[in-house]
Order: sequence, then C-alpha cells, then structure tokens
Amino acid sequence: MEVARRLNLNQPRYSRYETGTYQPDIDTLKKISQFFDVSIDYLLENERALSDSPDMVDLNNFILNGRYTINSRVPSEREKQMLSNVIAAIFNG
Repeated sequence: MEVARRLNLNQPRYSRYETGTYQPDIDTLKKISQFFDVSIDYLLENERALSDSPDMVDLNNFILNGRYTINSRVPSEREKQMLSNVIAAIFNG
C-alpha cells in the first residue's frame, strides 16, 4: 500500500501490476524503476543475466532516463521513446 501511495497510484491498480493482470504504461514503469532503483528491463523480467560490472549501463534505461545529446541537441521525450523502440526492435526482434 505504501508503494502505491508513494507512486501516486491507487492500490487496486498497483496490485494488478504486481499480479501481472494489468501492464503499466511507460511513464508508470519509469516511476516504478526509479522508486526501486532498478532498470525497466529488470522490471520486465528480461531473461538475460545483468552484468555485475559497476561500470555497466543499461542502454535502454540510459536512453529513457539519462542525460545526453545527439548532434548537440537534447532529445525530446518522444524522441527518447522512439530510440528505445528501435533498440527493442534490434534486440528483441
């Protein structure tokens, strides 16, 4: 109940996320991943093992949440989502 409250979600909806009967949207996934300090990939239960290397960065998480520029311009949230979709297509396709 505390997690749902801190994420500004109603308890029944959050319970459905936990049981897998309802899938959160990308914005909610971001909130949950930041709250638990894990990658979105981890939340989605990616079957590949994550590296224990301290300098390893999850590219999708970095694209969605990191600070970077492309051709000296900060990408918009929409552009970040498009980049994330391209990476998902490459690695999941």
